[in-house]
Amino acid sequence: MAAFPGPDEADLVDALRRDPSWRDELSVVAVTDLENRELVVAHALLTRLRIGHGEGLALAPVAVAPEWQRKGIGRLVVRAALDAAEAAGEQLVVVLGDPGYYGHFGFTPASRHEITGPFPVRDDYFQALPLSAYDGRPRGLCRYPTPFDGV
Repeated sequence: MAAFPGPDEADLVDALRRDPSWRDELSVVAVTDLENRELVVAHALLTRLRIGHGEGLALAPVAVAPEWQRKGIGRLVVRAALDAAEAAGEQLVVVLGDPGYYGHFGFTPASRHEITGPFPVRDDYFQALPLSAYDGRPRGLCRYPTPFDGV
């Protein structure tokens, strides 16, 4: 919760855990040992979403505890989540976020892949990352899992 201005993203993760879109193997956390107890310092989550008549993954939320930000930990958990998706044979990941940040992972505007988001944002902020199994599909409108409706 400390990574965001309010509880919405933490509540989203809790709601996604109870949703069929949840994939245990695509939830990545970074922990550190603090005074003999594990402390979660970062988290990246990929969940199933609909894209047109097919499926893909949504990267959201990504959170890093404030005192651990700007140390590369966010990039590590995002990379680990994307690598897990690749290993699982997934085709495509979408993200809504800063193109300067997510471009480091290979994300480009989703419109280049004929994918649109369910909300109006600048074209370069709604992005897609085709994985090696991507064959040009899915395409179309993204429909996020129901828990995202509350954010």
